[in-house]
Amino acid sequence: MWLRDHGEDPTSFNPNTRQRRVDVLSRSVPVGLSAEFGPVTDQAGQHLNALQISWDDGTATWISTATLDQLLTSPDAPNGPPLHLWSDASTIDPPIAGVADILETEAAVDQLVATLYTFGFAQLSGFSGGHAEVDALARRIGYPRSTIFDPIWTLAPDLNEHEDTAYSDIFLGPHTDGTYSHDAPGLQMFCCVERSGSGGESIVVDGFAAAEDLRSSRPDLFDVLTTVDVPAHYVEPGVELRASRPAIRLSPTGTVQQISFNNYDRSPMLLGDAAMTKFYEAYGEFHRLLNQPHRWRTVRLEPGDVLITDNWRGLHGRMAYTGRRVFHGCYLNHEDFESRHRLAQATTAGR
Repeated sequence: MWLRDHGEDPTSFNPNTRQRRVDVLSRSVPVGLSAEFGPVTDQAGQHLNALQISWDDGTATWISTATLDQLLTSPDAPNGPPLHLWSDASTIDPPIAGVADILETEAAVDQLVATLYTFGFAQLSGFSGGHAEVDALARRIGYPRSTIFDPIWTLAPDLNEHEDTAYSDIFLGPHTDGTYSHDAPGLQMFCCVERSGSGGESIVVDGFAAAEDLRSSRPDLFDVLTTVDVPAHYVEPGVELRASRPAIRLSPTGTVQQISFNNYDRSPMLLGDAAMTKFYEAYGEFHRLLNQPHRWRTVRLEPGDVLITDNWRGLHGRMAYTGRRVFHGCYLNHEDFESRHRLAQATTAGR
């Protein structure tokens, strides 16, 4: 039934949309009589290594050995190089791309998404526009995501459109955005347009690396943060957003897929005495790891500089500052970033 359900021949699924054409749920599919490995020719005339199955109604289907290999070895791993987890920010030196190159060439976009995927953040230089350029830059990966902050937003300490700590000049510890959203934003883009005074360095931390360090050192605390839902909220006049999920979300095979950590927006919760004590120990230890200075990648963004973070992996924050610090920016969906990364990897493989 599984082999019939996942056939890759044209009668079983659409090779262009990869949508299924066969319906095994009706239980009307025939029983397979034989199966043998052998060369198969696809619609384009390309010879593939595949498992070919003959059915008792005289039809034949096939599934490629490449698909079987992917499912059996790393079912939830995207194609391409592995992530570069970094617990010490001094050990990494990601490339800094130019905004003009990103807007003009596909190869530059491929490199940008590769950097974002590998390190969890990327820096650009040469931003010279306003909201329109933010929109154009975002659409090279996906598109600006509409939220209560609008698709494109401006962030500055003297703006009072939203009652949020981000619109201030005080220190912000490492956190992820959107813990109060059922589907947290995937990428966050900060484009610096004005800067004066001192301080205000941006902070980026590799949440995946910190999670793996916690898994190694305190598996009991890691287990708490992967199983206990942590509620969060965002409240201002006319808005009350609430959601909950574990601080560390795992794939079915145990891979860390998402960090949701924001001590500012965490809502009250009650567990049993022992469970509550254990939660505070686990959340506190993760907080301690995330705030170790050697984990912080700090950069003072000047006008023209852009910082993009993977909000499911890289926690961001900032040092307190004086003067004026103005950014244009937006959120993007994580699935669009993942899609663009898959396309970039396919292009690289095709070269």
